[in-house]
Amino acid sequence: MSLMRCIPGKCTWTDACCSGFSKVIGAAPLKDALLKEDKKEKWDSQRDEKLDSSFCLENRPVNIVNDSEVNGFRPLSEPITIEVNECNLAPFSLPQECFSYVPEPGMVVCSFENGESERMISCNTELSKDELSMLQKLQEEAALQKRAFVPSLSVAAVRYLGDTGDVQEALQRMNETQAWRLSYFSSPISDSSVLDDLSKGFIYFCGRDAALRPALVMRASRVPFGIPAEQFGRLFVFCMEYFLRYMVLPGRVENIVVIVDLKDISYSQMPTVSALMELKEVLTKQDAGRVFCFYVCNMPFIVRALTSVVQAAMTEKQRQKMRFVDVSELVQDFALNQLEEDLGGTRRLETTFFPFPLPPGPFAAGSSEVMEAVPNLHQLITAETARGRLRDVRRSNRANRRLELSEAARAELKGLRALEVDEVERQIKPTSQSSLENQQVNSQCMFLCPFCRVGIHVAR
Repeated sequence: MSLMRCIPGKCTWTDACCSGFSKVIGAAPLKDALLKEDKKEKWDSQRDEKLDSSFCLENRPVNIVNDSEVNGFRPLSEPITIEVNECNLAPFSLPQECFSYVPEPGMVVCSFENGESERMISCNTELSKDELSMLQKLQEEAALQKRAFVPSLSVAAVRYLGDTGDVQEALQRMNETQAWRLSYFSSPISDSSVLDDLSKGFIYFCGRDAALRPALVMRASRVPFGIPAEQFGRLFVFCMEYFLRYMVLPGRVENIVVIVDLKDISYSQMPTVSALMELKEVLTKQDAGRVFCFYVCNMPFIVRALTSVVQAAMTEKQRQKMRFVDVSELVQDFALNQLEEDLGGTRRLETTFFPFPLPPGPFAAGSSEVMEAVPNLHQLITAETARGRLRDVRRSNRANRRLELSEAARAELKGLRALEVDEVERQIKPTSQSSLENQQVNSQCMFLCPFCRVGIHVAR
């Protein structure tokens, strides 16, 4: 079965890849739709020139989208973060398995042996009574302070509450992150502007783990000598925004894993302190819990000798999130076809890194069979669907879990038979209330990295 082609041109966070389908709306209606969209964008632009783009610091005016609420907060207009040409979107950015995937409770809220826990999936899903209570207090405090947030940040409110355990601190962190995002994305990052760096293959998405989390590979030996810190950070941010727009599915897949490969790294290739601090900066500006874990492999002898000492000083949570592994251990969490040969898989070493070399399934750990799959399913997901939403107590459990898909998109998915989205939504069971109530404050988690000598915040 072939998917309907989307509108050619650039795909952005706000536009999404498919604003419409040619088979559904036809050529003439499509033209009218585009003209209406152009007029809307022109009107928005004129309005935005009159309004300050800040977000209520020191009582400055707020660029409010409308009087309604989004996730219980007054909304600001969402900035365009990245621009990707249609030809550069990987066909299997969003595999069909994501739509029918039901995460285990331990994948929704990750528990650690020391009693701490961290919410990994927070959109389109159940929340505990404590979480709902704190969320309501945060929404009330934001309204009292006349704060407004872009939807991509307000939907992460529960993550900030879990990370801080305090309403005021969570609100402050949200304000700080929003200030950074509005400044950083004063203009979008285009794929053409980072294409040269992406082609070097020192950071790229290569596949997904058994829980369908995308794997971001970082190859230290390929990092160009003397690369500016801002340039490295910009590339990481582009990858994260690509994930948030084209690879995530709310309530099912909301995290990535990072594979840090230190093979053949020399002392001269060690990242500079400025580069690492820039990476730390952009990491801490990501929503809490977006990175499920780091796998550090192919460690040089001097680094390997220090890992036991470092691990002994780590908490259980830190050890679970920062894993020093042999490449042979990765197959415990990945299908063989999702990893390159030097990482324990069966794929030949990639030489082209963008569009991201993302294969179809299978994804079951240790699996190696080849499967036929339908490409370009990311075309069915709008930016709003990709962002997801927080639980609304006024809606039913099923309504809260429901993916906001167009009728055309639902027809396409149901045509695959295995993707009966409505049936999957009925089958998803909420995380047990007791496991949610037992969550403890997700404290800041710092790791002293032995090969870079800089503290890295790994709870992101």
